[in-house]
Amino acid sequence: MAAVVQDAGFEPVECAVIADWRPGRHGIAVVAGVRSPAELDAIAAFVAEYPHIPVVAVVAILDLGEVASALCSGAAAVVAEDDEIEGYRAALENAIEGRTALPVALARSMARRIPASPDAAAWIEPVEASHLRKLAAGKTVAAIADDAGYSEREMFRILNELYAHIGVRNRTEAIVWAARHGVLDE
Repeated sequence: MAAVVQDAGFEPVECAVIADWRPGRHGIAVVAGVRSPAELDAIAAFVAEYPHIPVVAVVAILDLGEVASALCSGAAAVVAEDDEIEGYRAALENAIEGRTALPVALARSMARRIPASPDAAAWIEPVEASHLRKLAAGKTVAAIADDAGYSEREMFRILNELYAHIGVRNRTEAIVWAARHGVLDE
């Protein structure tokens, strides 16, 4: 696995068990083999301790159940053991960028559970909508933090979690999302 990761353009650091790996300055993502439920539990524990470090799960067979189980355990991406180097590279790059690629059947199955035009209230809390309206009005993060009683650093964390939750990467995309979902109209 380390050779494949290295061939994909990344610097591997080997550990026998995910729980033994502790990120240092060079830790960008973890690639973990998944052959048992215990390894899925190890991914979940690792993600709980290091939520900012994406995990790419490597499964024997890329079927919907395996992918769903790995994602539910906290993996950011899933790749099959026998995938080409490009598959590993794409999974790592997507995970590092906060994205994932899913098998089409799984993506469609998930999409069927979400209304085609969900109300913003189904996605975000009223306080989050307020944060988005303030961003759209041109308020700084420091001013929003002050209004909410948080430190600026905490507000950046809150906003980044909101961005990830609604599927955007930055303030501009969040404002566009809010406008499309009627959040700015209130």
